Amino acid sequence: MGGAQAVTLVMAFMRSKLIAVLVGPAGIGLMGVFNTFNANLATVAGWGLGTSAVRTVAGAPEGERDHKVAAVRSFGRRLTWIGLFGVILLFIPVGQLTFKSQEYALELLIAGLAIPCVVATSMWNALLQAGGHVGSMARTQMTSSVAGLMMGLPFIYYCGAIGIALSILLAALAAAYVTWKEAAKLIPATSLKASQADLRELVHLGIALQVGSVLGAVSTYLIRVLILRSHGDDLASGLAAAGYYQAAFAVTGSLPGVIFSATSSDFYPRVAAANDENEAGLITERQIQASLLLAAPILMGLLTMGPLAVRVLYAKGFEPAVPLLDWFVWAIYFFILGWPLSFWLTARGSKRSVAVFQSLSYFLMVVLGLLLIPRYGVKGAAASYLGCGLIHAGILVIFTRLMSGRWISGRTLFWFGMLAFVLASGRLAVSVLNNPYAGILPTVLTCVLCAWIYRKAMSKAEADSP
Repeated sequence: MGGAQAVTLVMAFMRSKLIAVLVGPAGIGLMGVFNTFNANLATVAGWGLGTSAVRTVAGAPEGERDHKVAAVRSFGRRLTWIGLFGVILLFIPVGQLTFKSQEYALELLIAGLAIPCVVATSMWNALLQAGGHVGSMARTQMTSSVAGLMMGLPFIYYCGAIGIALSILLAALAAAYVTWKEAAKLIPATSLKASQADLRELVHLGIALQVGSVLGAVSTYLIRVLILRSHGDDLASGLAAAGYYQAAFAVTGSLPGVIFSATSSDFYPRVAAANDENEAGLITERQIQASLLLAAPILMGLLTMGPLAVRVLYAKGFEPAVPLLDWFVWAIYFFILGWPLSFWLTARGSKRSVAVFQSLSYFLMVVLGLLLIPRYGVKGAAASYLGCGLIHAGILVIFTRLMSGRWISGRTLFWFGMLAFVLASGRLAVSVLNNPYAGILPTVLTCVLCAWIYRKAMSKAEADSP
């Protein structure tokens, strides 16, 4: 999965690089708006099925799994149609709200047609993940990301804004087709009909997930709109500012995202199927520690060589994105602690606890964005994201204590604190040297240190195993 995520990331940056060179910051901003619209509507239309399906199928007794799979398939087909109708109903009002005109209405519709594909892909991926077919998931992601880029590149080159929208649609179509073929081969459809009880289970768990998802979608979309509005009626400048935000967000979020996506593919089903809370807690803490080891070199590289990364991955004219990098990196630092805990809560917590946590976290995130972005513009958006990471981690630590009766272990908190010290030290040293290549040394040293800790941990685990 790590290799698959790396291939997907490279394909995404190749598409962004071409858009940055041909269209500039405004093109990156436009792509960010399209992707945010798609992600938000797909989140709402998807009803949390990508998460609830894994929990429902992986946690079911062996004899009931076929019935659960039938329910997931039936519910997923309905949600896919809902996604399509949602695009048709909303692209005009959303375009007017976002751009204050219908200048990009056609592009928004074309990009939005990817939403039913995204919903269907999440359903099939959930079935593969719940069935333990991680290798198949990796192959489908690599194949679809390469195919989507190859099909979309000519349209970006020749068609401008419409080409950007078409590239998004083609990438989603490729992912849906490849994932469907793999799921049909490994988890073939049966004649079993979905029971009303299983459908209600998916609906009810989806409600708990949707409360937070809708608030999260609103906050993400609101950030883009507020950045556009921070320049008044100057849409071009607003799109450029949104492009700087998107560039910094992509550079800092995508690389650690490779780790989280890869590890969660195996981690979440194991937590959902754990025999008791002690086992689930142990799995979660090991996941946090593993994520810290894997992410530390990446975060160090981003903190110390971020300007070089922006220059290489995008183009000239993206220098205003550089000051945003530190905010995003420290936000990811807090998410390293929060993301595994959120998977634990979703897998082991009650529907009510999931809904309460999601609502509280995203409500505070929305408030923070409303307070900071109108006053500080794009820098306020980056600062609000750091606040989101801190709030997310803090609330999850408290929820973990209330639900499991135990705090996070001292060992995990020590690792977390040490990573903060190492990152801050490396950033300070590089800022004194003021050389774009000075970050190579602390990044390499961090990588060597993490590799050494990993080898020691693996040797101890092998010695302790029966």
